[in-house]
Amino acid sequence: MEMNFREQYGRWGVVMGASEGLGQAIAEKIASCGMDVVLVGHHREDLENVSGQIRGRYGVDTLVIQSDFSEDGAAEPVIEKTKDLDVGFLSYVACYHAFGKVQDTPMTVHRKILNVNVNTFLACFHHFLGRFAQQDRGLIINITSLTAISSSPYNAQYGACKAYIKKLTEASACEMRNTGVKVMCVTLGSTRTPNFLNNLPGGPMGERAIAHAMPIEDTVEEIFANVGKVRSYVVGERARGAVARYASQTWDQAAEEMGAYYEK
Repeated sequence: MEMNFREQYGRWGVVMGASEGLGQAIAEKIASCGMDVVLVGHHREDLENVSGQIRGRYGVDTLVIQSDFSEDGAAEPVIEKTKDLDVGFLSYVACYHAFGKVQDTPMTVHRKILNVNVNTFLACFHHFLGRFAQQDRGLIINITSLTAISSSPYNAQYGACKAYIKKLTEASACEMRNTGVKVMCVTLGSTRTPNFLNNLPGGPMGERAIAHAMPIEDTVEEIFANVGKVRSYVVGERARGAVARYASQTWDQAAEEMGAYYEK
């Protein structure tokens, strides 16, 4: 039987990046735990489709908020439209990256990566963490990746941003440990999200990556099975093995291993 998050944390949960993949799965998970869901993303049509599915399956209310996380001020409509709601859950799932060497990536793209993965993230995290601290209840789950640990050649800005999310979330989780607010950092390895599948290298390397990637459903179940048990969690045996391997290497070796993934 699912835990009733609505009773424990509040009526509404906010999922940033809810139009597909892991964000949609997390939105469905909290709906199955009794919460109404605020679905935030870039594409309204996709969000409306997810909204209809969630209402039909779980009998909860939904609110769709369209926002382009790569733009300045993207958090403002989320903050404004949820100010009168009893919010008790936040998950920042949205991410944006582009493959290529740092100097070959246009600054316009770098700014988008920073806005999605750092600036909009921070604005949402800061706001809702403050609200949850004031009401002394709430749950925040922020998603990061193995690139935050190893660094990620040819994807360097993304890895750096994920390291920012990881360290800020882990530190904040420690700060909140003796309160009614739970904060959790979730580190993912390869996961079969649309974003992952759309950015794979071609050929046998891409096929191997798909075979080794975790299904979204298994990922979500493992995340929520560990809520309240640890503040920082690495999903999947394969990803945990990678973390252990990185710990036995020099930082140069860890970066070279990750870089080799993209080199042909």
